[in-house]
Amino acid sequence: MSELLKNVCFKYQKSVSENPNVIGQVETGFRLLSYIVAGRFQDSQIISELMYSASNLLVLMNDAILKGTSKIEQILPLSIERLMRYLTIIEYIEVFVEITALRMSGSIGRWVVILVIQIAKAAFRLILLTRYNAGIQPTPPITPLNRESIIAESRSGHQSTTTDDTISSDQLVPEMTFKLTRSGRSIRKLEATPAMHLRKWNLPVENKSSKERHTILTPTVLDRQRIWAEGIHIIKPLIHLATLYKCGQASWKPWLLSCGFDISSLCMMGEPFDLNSNEKGELRRRTFMLLFYLLRSPFFDRFSQAKIIFMLKILADNIPGISLLIRPFIEYLPQWQKCYFYTWSS
Repeated sequence: MSELLKNVCFKYQKSVSENPNVIGQVETGFRLLSYIVAGRFQDSQIISELMYSASNLLVLMNDAILKGTSKIEQILPLSIERLMRYLTIIEYIEVFVEITALRMSGSIGRWVVILVIQIAKAAFRLILLTRYNAGIQPTPPITPLNRESIIAESRSGHQSTTTDDTISSDQLVPEMTFKLTRSGRSIRKLEATPAMHLRKWNLPVENKSSKERHTILTPTVLDRQRIWAEGIHIIKPLIHLATLYKCGQASWKPWLLSCGFDISSLCMMGEPFDLNSNEKGELRRRTFMLLFYLLRSPFFDRFSQAKIIFMLKILADNIPGISLLIRPFIEYLPQWQKCYFYTWSS
């Protein structure tokens, strides 16, 4: 039985390393299916979240396989990356675990699970910060690999072994953009389009070094003020839960305290000029996440809910075709807002 399992694992690893584009399409299709299933039948929310969590875990596993087969340079120590991987897995499954606990154990079991998950996440992050100097930690800690760059590197490496040694591998990487004849404007080629989770409006930068293309960069050493700022960000969920337990879900104190912690943490970080690209992106994400306070109770219940639904209905009624997306979202919004890890995860 063990030999059969090893053989199956070996064949799967080989198929992933040889067909990363096909595997990526399967992952995307699996994730899209989780959106389609949501709200279609009874218990569809649990099945949808199970499929979504499974798709994220599948991406994480396949990225690990590709990273091993492509022989990417190990920048971080294995102990740090192992903790980051555990933390990433927790963040991928936390919504599914919360919904399942609510169905199986009721409200008390749900809040016990939420507390345990938040304690585990805070413990892992504090260990990374204080013991391993992991710096500003993104959410999730391990982001998906840029598989297009890995494919380009493997192809250029393969071609460089079969061509003259005077030809550099950078010359063998295909161009990612082309210029329009009249305007001279640069446009991204279709074959250079990255995966959905990596897409952005900026033009791709060609011939980056292998180290610059990694999703895990060497963390910046933080000074004392930034360490305190990151510590405030890490312990904020625990303080919010404690205040929520003492004051109740209808109280403004947990909302105000959490918002104050987030703003204080960002202000204490200062200007991000000396941070790497991943850390700058994480600070931008945290700044954007301040908008989530519009969707968090009690502000959502008392002020923003009616206005948001009103605006969404106007869009659905006046823009052809968009109602197919907005109306299911309007119906799902109250359920989405009630899930703790949807709105208060970070």
